Amino acid sequence: MVIRLAARLFLAVVVVVVLATFAANSFAADKALELSRALGQAKLFEGLTDKERAALESAATLRHCKEGERIIEQGKPLDRMFIVLEGQAEVRVNGKLVATLPDQSLVGEVEFVDMLPASADVVILKNTRLIELNNAALTSLMKRQPRLGYVLMSEIARIEGQRLRTMDLKLDSAQPSAAADRK
Repeated sequence: MVIRLAARLFLAVVVVVVLATFAANSFAADKALELSRALGQAKLFEGLTDKERAALESAATLRHCKEGERIIEQGKPLDRMFIVLEGQAEVRVNGKLVATLPDQSLVGEVEFVDMLPASADVVILKNTRLIELNNAALTSLMKRQPRLGYVLMSEIARIEGQRLRTMDLKLDSAQPSAAADRK
């Protein structure tokens, strides 16, 4: 009787362990698939091959952020950058609104490039999904896969170039023209 009870208890423990392991593996597989899909959606990675995008999974995490969450704090060191997949974020410098960023915006890339503390606060405006890229892991991956590094750095440079042109246009339109100054 005691042996049967012990055998049943042992069998029940084995079943629970197997089911728990299966559930954990299934959850991890679902998370990996969700991250893989998110990396495929990000415009920043369009120039990468499927294999290169898969390699990015070692440096990336998919996060769900809530409205009002500050993902970057001005003046603080930053060891990651973010791609806002869906939603909006505000960029604030010294508390002043500088820009409202739409879907697919890359933030934290300046700190990735110059390795200085964050130059602005970035606050999520509405619940959103974003990809978080660990700078150290990404740098290591870029060293191991130079083509991947080249494609990413080219895309970051293109994004920064567009932002500079937009800022120049805003500055030009805010200044009186030289002809008006002569009158």
